[in-house]
Amino acid sequence: MQSLGLELSLRQELRLTAEMRLSLRVLAMPSADLAAELERFAEEEPWFRFERPRLRSVARAEDVDPLARVASVVPLEQRLKEELRLMGLCDPVLRVALYLADDLDERGYLAEPLDVIARRLGAPPDVAREALVALQSCDPPGIGAEDLASCLLLQLRDEREPMKSIAAAIIQHHLPDVAEGRLDAIAASLSVSLEQIEEAVRRIKRLTPAPAAAAAADPVRPLIPDVVVRQTEGEWTVEVTDWAAPRLELRSEYRHLLQAGGEEARQFLSARLKRAAWLTRAIERRRLTLQLVAEALVRRQRTYLERGPLGIRPLRLADIAEEVGVHESTVSRAVKGKILASPQGLVAMERLFSVEVAPGWSQEAAKARLAEIVRGEDKARPLSDQAIANLLASEGCRLSRRVIAKYREDLAIPNSFLRRRYAPGFASPHCRRHSSK
Repeated sequence: MQSLGLELSLRQELRLTAEMRLSLRVLAMPSADLAAELERFAEEEPWFRFERPRLRSVARAEDVDPLARVASVVPLEQRLKEELRLMGLCDPVLRVALYLADDLDERGYLAEPLDVIARRLGAPPDVAREALVALQSCDPPGIGAEDLASCLLLQLRDEREPMKSIAAAIIQHHLPDVAEGRLDAIAASLSVSLEQIEEAVRRIKRLTPAPAAAAAADPVRPLIPDVVVRQTEGEWTVEVTDWAAPRLELRSEYRHLLQAGGEEARQFLSARLKRAAWLTRAIERRRLTLQLVAEALVRRQRTYLERGPLGIRPLRLADIAEEVGVHESTVSRAVKGKILASPQGLVAMERLFSVEVAPGWSQEAAKARLAEIVRGEDKARPLSDQAIANLLASEGCRLSRRVIAKYREDLAIPNSFLRRRYAPGFASPHCRRHSSK
């Protein structure tokens, strides 16, 4: 005879609220994107005012780190993989997620059905689905969608209610009606006002049907520092700029209405204030996190501030995360696309994290030393990759000839044959052809 009983079990589960998701998204935004987000918010909610912070000159053009200029044009697949690796996914899920990041079409959609990919990789369906959900949580919003409808729905994940539900219903069931202008019919079908439908349609029209193409078309971000580091009386000070922590304010006339208006007006404005409060808190958390991470970076990379790229020490995200007391993914979001201004000029904050390639040598320092060696070599007898490797080894940085060749290619430095051939005083064949005319 079977016995019946109760069994209790405890399970920890992290559920992100809409406000938490917004906070994480704001933290990862470069400052130019955050300003654009607040401008869009002020357009949608005209009772709030946003003014772009004034910019101050902090560096001469010749002081700008070239890598800061290209910080935002890393290939999308690479950015997605970096974000996935920071999520703490188990190995089977990460393996499928990295494959999916490589299997997107030009729009950013899955190139094949998920079940086909799962069978090819020998992955259980639930593992494949978890991997897809992880990919779809990456930036840009809408990436990894299976079709147009799911792409648009993914971009609504941070939208407030009831607008989120109305827009989702339109995307799922009424896009042909939108195309033909039958908004009255949509309002009747969803039992909402025509004004709500019009607002939802305006929101849908701002979504991106091809997130990968839009990301590829993004211009290089302006070189606006998020953090300024100065030396005052022998001490390094860190300041998060106003540009990195902009402000959103309720217009004075609506503030008066909130205080002296009727109950209906107060309820209307209170609902709007809630979303603005979320944004304001997210921006303040972003400022505090960026301040803490930047201060820790400055403590760890003082030699960079004093010597430039040659002084960059080996440093991992985990080192800063442990010092600040946050997760690695938080540090990654905090430095993503952010620019630091110092006496060394402007630099992408991500560049101050570098793997150790030899005892006490970071990859960035090794590359900087390689470039320095090539600049100082005899142009008539340029050094081979092996000769450079030997010279670095004598300084305590032992790297193989293949690694030297790879670093040289990363720095767009030609091999020794081409450096000799096109050195000053040695005209290239192209130049000789034109000079002989």
